Amino acid sequence: MRSSSKSVSVEDVLETLERLAPFDLAVEGDEVGLVAGDPSDSVDRVVVCLDLTPQLVRRLSPETLAISHHPVPEPLLERVRSPVIVFHSNWDVARAAEALAEWLGLEDVRKPDPLAAEGRFDGTLEDLLSKVEGALNPPEIRVVATKNHIHRVIVVSGFGLSTDRFVRLAAEEGADAVVSGDLTHRTAVVARVLGVTCVDATHAYTELPGLEELAGELSKHLQVRVELRPPEHPVGDHHRAFQRRAARGQDGS
Repeated sequence: MRSSSKSVSVEDVLETLERLAPFDLAVEGDEVGLVAGDPSDSVDRVVVCLDLTPQLVRRLSPETLAISHHPVPEPLLERVRSPVIVFHSNWDVARAAEALAEWLGLEDVRKPDPLAAEGRFDGTLEDLLSKVEGALNPPEIRVVATKNHIHRVIVVSGFGLSTDRFVRLAAEEGADAVVSGDLTHRTAVVARVLGVTCVDATHAYTELPGLEELAGELSKHLQVRVELRPPEHPVGDHHRAFQRRAARGQDGS
C-alpha cells in the first residue's frame, strides 16, 4: 500500500489511530500507544506488523514507524532505533473480529462480546473449512468437529481458542462453531462436552483480516508509504525438519 512520499509526525499517526480505535478501548493491563520514540519524530514510512521481530528491527530505519499489533518484548524494545506504536486490544475491540467475519462471508454480524463477532453461515462443516482455507490460506487448520451443519459462527481474531471462554459463549448464544486460533487441549475437551465445533486457523492468520484493514485505513489517511508485513509464526517446524533429516539418514542419502 502506497501513497505519496511525504513525511508525517508520529503524533499525526497517533491521532489517526485514535480515530480508528481509541486507545482507551484497550483491555486493562494492555500497554498500547507509543512505546519507543517521540511524538515529534518525523517518519516517511509506516510498517504494520503482527509482531515486531529481531529481523524486522534490523531493517527499520529511524525514519520508519513500526505499528506492532502485539506488545513488544522488553529485550527487543531496547534494540529499536525507530518509533514504535502498539495497537493491540483497542483494535481487537474496535474492528478485528468484524473484519474476520467479513472475510469469512458471515451475514447479520453482531457483537456478543467486545472481542468477538457472531454471524450467520448456513452450510456444512466442510463448507466452513473450505471458506476458512480459501479466505485465510493458513498453514494449518485444526478442528474439533462436533456437528456437521453450521448455522451460526463466532469469530475471534488470534487468541480465541486459548481458553474455553468463547466456546462457552458460543454455547450460551446458540452458535455452532468458533473460528479463531491457539486451540488448547482443555478448550477442545470443553468444546466436545458443550457440542461446539472449533476451527483453529492459527493465531497469526486469523489476525490477518484486521491487519489488512488497518493498513488500508492508514494508507487512505496518511501521506506516506504504508506497508503490511506478512504474519510470521514464531515457532519453526523443527520436528518435521528433524524427521526429514532422519529419513534421509536411514535411506543413506
